[in-house]
Amino acid sequence: MTATAAIQSMVTIAAPIAIGEVAAVRAQIDAALGNPADATLRAAVEDGAPFLHFASLHALAGGDGRRGHLVLEISADGGEDFVIDELARRAGRLFEPIFARATDWRPGEGIAGYWRAHRFRVGHGLFDTVGLAFGGTPRQGVATIQAEHALAEEAGRILATLPSETPPLRRIDAVRRALAASDTHRWALDPAPPPVFAIAEEPGTLAKVVRLAPGFVVTFLWPLILVFLPLCAWFAWPDAWSYWPPGSAHWFDALKQILGFLAALLGLLILFLVVTLGALYLIFARQEARDWLSDRSADRGELAEMFRRENADGFAQNHMVSQTVMKPGPIRKLTIRLAFWAIARLTALNPKPGHLGDIGTIHFARWVTLPGTRDLLFFSNFGGSWESYLEDFITKAHAGLTAVWSNTVGFPRTRNLFSDGATDGERFKRYARASMVHTPFWYSAYPDLTTANIRANQLIRRGISAAMTEADAVEWLTHFGSAPRPPEKLETTQIQSLVFGGMGFKPDGRLMLIELGKDIAANQNWLARILPRIAFNDGRYATAPALLSFAASPSGLARLGLEAGALQSFPAAFLHGMHAEGRDRILGDVGANGREYWAWGAEGNDIALLVYGDLPDGDAPRPIDELGREIVELTKAAGGYIAHAIDLTPVADNLADRKEPFGFVDGVSQPAMRGTYRGLRNDDPIHLVEPGEFVLGYPDNHRNIPPGPAMAAEHDPGLRLPISGRAQGFAETVAENPRLVGYNGSFLVIRQLEQDAAGFRDFCRREGARLDGAFPDLPLLTDADSMADYVGAKMIGRWQDGSSLVRNPYLAASRLKRITGRDPMAAASRPESRPADMAAPTIEAAIAHPEEADAPTVTPDNDFLFGTEDPQGVRCPYGSHVRRVNPRESLSPGSNDQIAISNRHRVIRVGRGYLGEDGKTTAGLMFMCLNGDIERQFEFIQQTWMGSAKFHGLTAEVDPIAGNAMAGRRGFTIPSRRGPVGLDPLPRFVTMRGGGYFFLPGRQILSFLAGS
Repeated sequence: MTATAAIQSMVTIAAPIAIGEVAAVRAQIDAALGNPADATLRAAVEDGAPFLHFASLHALAGGDGRRGHLVLEISADGGEDFVIDELARRAGRLFEPIFARATDWRPGEGIAGYWRAHRFRVGHGLFDTVGLAFGGTPRQGVATIQAEHALAEEAGRILATLPSETPPLRRIDAVRRALAASDTHRWALDPAPPPVFAIAEEPGTLAKVVRLAPGFVVTFLWPLILVFLPLCAWFAWPDAWSYWPPGSAHWFDALKQILGFLAALLGLLILFLVVTLGALYLIFARQEARDWLSDRSADRGELAEMFRRENADGFAQNHMVSQTVMKPGPIRKLTIRLAFWAIARLTALNPKPGHLGDIGTIHFARWVTLPGTRDLLFFSNFGGSWESYLEDFITKAHAGLTAVWSNTVGFPRTRNLFSDGATDGERFKRYARASMVHTPFWYSAYPDLTTANIRANQLIRRGISAAMTEADAVEWLTHFGSAPRPPEKLETTQIQSLVFGGMGFKPDGRLMLIELGKDIAANQNWLARILPRIAFNDGRYATAPALLSFAASPSGLARLGLEAGALQSFPAAFLHGMHAEGRDRILGDVGANGREYWAWGAEGNDIALLVYGDLPDGDAPRPIDELGREIVELTKAAGGYIAHAIDLTPVADNLADRKEPFGFVDGVSQPAMRGTYRGLRNDDPIHLVEPGEFVLGYPDNHRNIPPGPAMAAEHDPGLRLPISGRAQGFAETVAENPRLVGYNGSFLVIRQLEQDAAGFRDFCRREGARLDGAFPDLPLLTDADSMADYVGAKMIGRWQDGSSLVRNPYLAASRLKRITGRDPMAAASRPESRPADMAAPTIEAAIAHPEEADAPTVTPDNDFLFGTEDPQGVRCPYGSHVRRVNPRESLSPGSNDQIAISNRHRVIRVGRGYLGEDGKTTAGLMFMCLNGDIERQFEFIQQTWMGSAKFHGLTAEVDPIAGNAMAGRRGFTIPSRRGPVGLDPLPRFVTMRGGGYFFLPGRQILSFLAGS
């Protein structure tokens, strides 16, 4: 077959029957046709090309109690007349004895003619028979649905025969080969028809109002405009047209009169409309507040009949019909039309075709008002159980449901037409059950399929003919028992493990800076050899004793053969490099930090290879040495060399033992990337950041996917790289679109920072001794070590044990725990803390027990807010290192927007200490961080927060730890209640020894460059 888009018709036919005949006719329908439809009816309907989706027939007593109705509901392919004629031709003989009981049936008329005469259409205009029809599988014909279902089952059977290690693209190729050999399914290799049009993104509230306003005026306000327009024109007409027609000298005055008249006319018309609509609203609101509420329970006999038919064996669908009575009065005739109009217009603005709001389980549904009555019927053919269906409406579409049914007698209390009502879940369910009647006849052409099955089968069929890339194939396979990956869901298997943390599970480490040779082929072969050793995904489960993280500079990418145009599409900061002229002023790399003093990176390096491994047992060789020797040999064979190798400080098992050279616990505060292990276990939203802030190709905190490096399609004829603009669902041919070079990658900043730990400790001791007695109002320990710790904590922004100054302003949490026996962090929580509760006897006890060699460890706190808990910077100074690098909402206390702004500048720190020349002592920090935008993240922090002497209203001080010290011009301020306390000018504690900007590629571009 060839799948084509189908025209769908939803036909409703109503015939009159005597009120006393309703029960008998209903029994006749049940006996003759059945629910589910009996075999005779199915055979008759299905004798020929499939066209009928669903059909149901009902005998209903009118809400006025004086007449009955025979109502036939049809959902089928083709125009209305074709549907009526075809159903009459195939199964008319089965329906005719039932319709012959109608009070206006004329023998010999023929069932098709009778149906056409009693067909009625619904709409929401002022003069329409009010109602609304909805299709959940638009343009999907019965034949297509059934054929695509059979195709999906066959494709699943073929996939089950393939080895599990078969790559996705080869899997789909195997399916295509098998289908090509099948007469039954070969049609699936032809191009699929275009998908149903849908807007790309749902408009915002204001955009919806702008789009809907003209239709609202045309549909509902035109009678008022016709009435008020002449009246407004009469009021607005000038008292005298003193010169009309105007002469040449009076044209300007005449134009002013015309414009004045039009302005007055419009203003008066708007005023009249607002007053009228306001009066109607007040009347409506009064009526709404007085509406009668029904507590009627469903008839037990009717319930039994419904339960007998619901959830039939082999059926994934159910059918329901609800019969209610509309409230009387002209206002309710208007509001129900308004409700249907709003639902129809908003559904058209839904980016998900076939969904009513967020509800996607409906095959076909309709609200109809029986002509000449106030009876409102709701028919629905839906997937799943009745209970789940109603729960969907209550939670996902209660406003629309309320807007419609609030116009019927007895509905739960509503407010402003759309509010409350259905949100009173249990009362609404009782109302809904009480309004339902059982369905004596119901036919479904594909009873074992839900709308989700139909959509998945459609995408399977579309993918068979359209999937071209590995990414397409991966998405195609998700439709067999899974679902397509949401845009924000990380493809963890394609992302290097370093992105998910600092590789602490491999405590040993080494940084190798590599210069590649000029032979691109040799370099690509070198990459292919080391590619299996590069760690991807959550590396905690890696079993190899040593692993690699790979990053390349622009020169490294060029020597690996990345096409020049693709290379130039990378951001300017990356292309310029850390060593470029001008970036020294941004980063503070001047004076002793200048690149002329760097040990490496002054001219750039091609590759930064991070080797991580287990610590050796006893005298066993270090795993990183063995992998390192392999790297050296491979690099030499490819014509390159190791320019620099630096051993990193082994990482301690416990966070409390992971201290940088100044003696402070490091790595306490990190952003938690949504979707990662850290993001899932972190319970504080102030640190939760979207993946696109760090990994290219994903939504950022603004829900946008920033543009990334790309390559022209001509350089990837084999479709091996991800394709930009590729919509889910194989909706378009995108082979000529650019390739996403940066997808699943990140930018790695490396800076080797030598730390003068002895100088830092000496300065803290000196200043602590000098400031003894400078804080008489504070309950501080005043011994020399305690004052030195206090000065150091004020500059860093935390105590050495990692506890915050915000929550522990006078004493580190571990020392307090030793004294009191309590963990102060266990009770500390945002938004309030009570440091003043540390009573004087506690401090006196501390003075009496100054020994702290075995101070117990505490879990560092990180859920505090600077602005909310310490708005004046009295506890944690504005200029401290920790407050500068992540001010949270300090710049606007209590503002969630400020937290969001600060989080846009966060980086993921993955650095470690590095060992000095003796190979044993930590000489400083190998600072490394990951960001999606070097300028907005790392460079912004370095220049605007750390390097600015004006940060947070300060005047002449930069970061006390990593700022560029200038003797005699810079100190540090410790705020206090008695006024600022200044430290002497700070010496240089940190000196830059080398660094660079590198790109940490995803697996796909690495495989592409390696020729894999």
